[in-house]
Amino acid sequence: MISYANSATLLLKKNRTNTDRGASCLAISYFDEETYKGDNSIVSFSNLRNDGVDLPGTRDEIRRISRIIDGKYLYGKSASEKNFIENAGDYSILHIALHGEIDGQNPENSRLIFNSSKVDSLYDNTLYSHELYVLNLPAKLTVLSACNTGTGSLNTGEGIINLGHAFQYAGTESLLLSAWEVADLAAPDLIEKFYRNLTAEMSKPEALQKAKLDFLQTTDFDKTAPFYWGNFYLLGNPDPVDLAKPSFSIFWLVGGGSILLLLLIVFRKRRSVVG
Repeated sequence: MISYANSATLLLKKNRTNTDRGASCLAISYFDEETYKGDNSIVSFSNLRNDGVDLPGTRDEIRRISRIIDGKYLYGKSASEKNFIENAGDYSILHIALHGEIDGQNPENSRLIFNSSKVDSLYDNTLYSHELYVLNLPAKLTVLSACNTGTGSLNTGEGIINLGHAFQYAGTESLLLSAWEVADLAAPDLIEKFYRNLTAEMSKPEALQKAKLDFLQTTDFDKTAPFYWGNFYLLGNPDPVDLAKPSFSIFWLVGGGSILLLLLIVFRKRRSVVG
């Protein structure tokens, strides 16, 4: 089990993490206006997990974790820089499945790209690393499921200056980062296993290690190469994190109550017949 720290200063930094909502999750995925014609909204995980529509790529990844943890999902045109900045500070888990572009020479210009739609003058739907340093993102865990989010330039005393480093300065305790490209064919399965292991109260490094081992045991032979699973690594606080479990839908609540009421009626009728 391995996790990393950029510097002792960041590792031991006391952050104001979110506890008011438990460990609920805000998820966001990249939106291409030309190729994705779906609805544009902020949807609860409880609705997403029961949606029968097939979701490609990163959206499938987020639907899988919606079955494990509670939260909200920004998708379509709602997957904007503005919506992320305005909402991210209220959640303990951030799951970010966007395009990442890394500037190795000037890491402060590394960026996350939210969508391809037209933008206003204040928000350009591109969040640069230097902008992250001034935000307040007190998350317990941020998953950056985008390409190369864990790469950058080595700085003496500060470790690797990358998007993860910027998120830590913004208040995030720990991050799951990628050391190279993220494979759409493998990431949803691996990420799902990681979250399920977290629900078993494993430490974050143990949860990731077991997810990778389980992935190798269950995946197709052509996806066992390290390219598919070896890119993800952990940065920051390795402690376990409590996840806000999915709440039962109203369908199950009403259905269960109806069955219980029916059993009670049958039981009373049998008692009256016997009596």
